[in-house]
Amino acid sequence: MELPTSVVAAVTADLEELGERDPKLARSAHAASALALARELDDDNSATSKSMCARALSETMDRLRELAPPEQTKDVVDEVGEARKKRRAGKAATKA
Repeated sequence: MELPTSVVAAVTADLEELGERDPKLARSAHAASALALARELDDDNSATSKSMCARALSETMDRLRELAPPEQTKDVVDEVGEARKKRRAGKAATKA
């Protein structure tokens, strides 16, 4: 796994992950604010400015994660259903 080289790249990756759960949230004002704060952190600003932006970015990303629906985890029923689909697909391919 390649690590992000900038705060913008890291925030973009986080927003893409959140976008898989809620596309609207990844395009929201909170998301736009997070990217703006990330740009400020990547720019040449004072240490004071960077610390304030870092705190605001952390709070904004925390809020986005709170608003996002929970990640879908697969349970045994999902796994059995997927295995069944694969078996049926395999049987259909051998009949053709």
